[in-house]
Amino acid sequence: MPANIVVGRILSSWGVRGEVKILPLTYSTDRFSELSEVVVSIRGEEKTLTIENCRIHDRFIIIKFAEINSPEEAKLYRGTEIKISEDQSPPLPEGIYYHYQIIGLHVYTTTSRYLGQIHSIIETGGNDVYVVKGDKEYMIPATEEFIKNIDLEKKTMIIEPVEGLLE
Repeated sequence: MPANIVVGRILSSWGVRGEVKILPLTYSTDRFSELSEVVVSIRGEEKTLTIENCRIHDRFIIIKFAEINSPEEAKLYRGTEIKISEDQSPPLPEGIYYHYQIIGLHVYTTTSRYLGQIHSIIETGGNDVYVVKGDKEYMIPATEEFIKNIDLEKKTMIIEPVEGLLE
């Protein structure tokens, strides 16, 4: 299964043993300690890195990869995204989805009007807002009031628009 879920970004080298400082791009920083390997793209080539050690430092993750043994080597990975495959992601409760599962869905109203595809997700603190791009751009609140059905196999989302939402 391809590694296509971005869970972090390497910011810099850390220490003298070749560790790297990672900005987590996931809700659960605990997931890093559960991983044995990740994938990075370096100079256009995908490479699997084995995690030897992992710890949390402030809001960052410090990881020692078996394949990186010096600060100089670690610096080569600066800015690199850390990816995992879908089967490395913990299962979510029914009705809860990862962002990568939502982005790209085709959005229809309950009256079968096609609105476009979900382009991005805005995290507001309360509930997410789906940015749908088609003939126009729509902002759809990610709440049960609006979202009536999500079918990942068909890559569709059905929404119930209220007055003014699609204007």
